[in-house]
Amino acid sequence: MTGSHVLLDHILLVMIALVWPLAEWRWYYPRSVRAIEAGNPGARARLYRNSVAPQWVFTACVICLWAFRARPWALLLLGPSTPLRLGIALASAALSVAVLPLQRRTLYARPNWPELVRHTLAYAEPLVPRTSSEYRGMIVVALTAGVCEEFLFRGFVTWYFLAFWPGTRIGMVLAVIISAIVFGFAHIYVGVRHVWVSAIVGLFFAVVVLAGGSLVPAMIMHSAMDLNSFDLGYRALRKTGEPGSEPVFPASS
Repeated sequence: MTGSHVLLDHILLVMIALVWPLAEWRWYYPRSVRAIEAGNPGARARLYRNSVAPQWVFTACVICLWAFRARPWALLLLGPSTPLRLGIALASAALSVAVLPLQRRTLYARPNWPELVRHTLAYAEPLVPRTSSEYRGMIVVALTAGVCEEFLFRGFVTWYFLAFWPGTRIGMVLAVIISAIVFGFAHIYVGVRHVWVSAIVGLFFAVVVLAGGSLVPAMIMHSAMDLNSFDLGYRALRKTGEPGSEPVFPASS
């Protein structure tokens, strides 16, 4: 049943789906939040670096395993797709990114938009940057999430479970659902309720990936959504006079 798996696949799956999320949830993230609240210098920057590092390590491990085993990259949806499918998916990604500025203009028209943003992002407020250097670190975090999370969850984790039911429609459905749940669990560090929200987002990205036959459109959309959320949070904190925040952007933006 698991003929296409090797031991390292199972180890990577356990690390990505269980060990990493549990370590963040029960140990590292609470410790980092306490350090940030205590005003420890560089605490948020360290949180950024230490959230980025595991994602790239796991991504590198999967890439090395794939290369060593000479597996087709198409199994991770990194191979060539049909021009029509990929074109439609890329056009959809471009459209969703283009809509973000329009949504922001609508939001900025509301006098209480900073409070609305802070309320919406309250679960992740420790992650929102306060300074220009933290803002640059946040960009790295958002881009890393877009690339690595799609590669790991819509790529590797989906392949891992699909390999139990190769070539079947029900296998694809189950693999997508399970990978979305695993993706949701990976975000448990910001709250149990957010697991299900993230799982739904994971299902949406899975639809984009399957429709386009490629991870690339979902990577673009994922990165843009994270960048937009963190940027709004940064601006909202500046508008409300959050201690430690810096007015990097014009006040009218």
